[in-house]
Amino acid sequence: MDLNHKKLNDDLFILIKTIFHYERIFSAKFNLKIEEVYVLEILRNKDVVRVTDISKDLQLPMFNISRLVNRLVEDGHISKEQDLVDRRNYFLHLTEKGKEALSAVENYSFERISSNVKLLPEDQVNELLHLAERLHIILGVSEEVFRTQEDGR
Repeated sequence: MDLNHKKLNDDLFILIKTIFHYERIFSAKFNLKIEEVYVLEILRNKDVVRVTDISKDLQLPMFNISRLVNRLVEDGHISKEQDLVDRRNYFLHLTEKGKEALSAVENYSFERISSNVKLLPEDQVNELLHLAERLHIILGVSEEVFRTQEDGR
């Protein structure tokens, strides 16, 4: 299959811009940055999580993660507990408020997307879902994204 270089670049830009604006919409609605939602999701899916685990999983420097964690703690979405073995580290826990926020974000996204895909024919919806499952492969980030997830789970 021959790819048209300009069309691919144009379509990729539209995709990235669309996701950027979608993130801004729900960030304003829920007062959560996308990175904070990622942290909440990590905490929901793993039993024991340290600040360093999140840094590795999101591939962000510790100072960025520390700021995210502190904001989430201040807002009551997570709690942190000092590691008794290594006092420089903290274990993070999702609070009830964090669970509720994550659920609200997911419900909002589901409702918004499901109401919009009703405008598309069923075969296009299936094609979209199939593509979404493989987007990490198409963009070539599968190793980076899934290596850290598999290490932690």
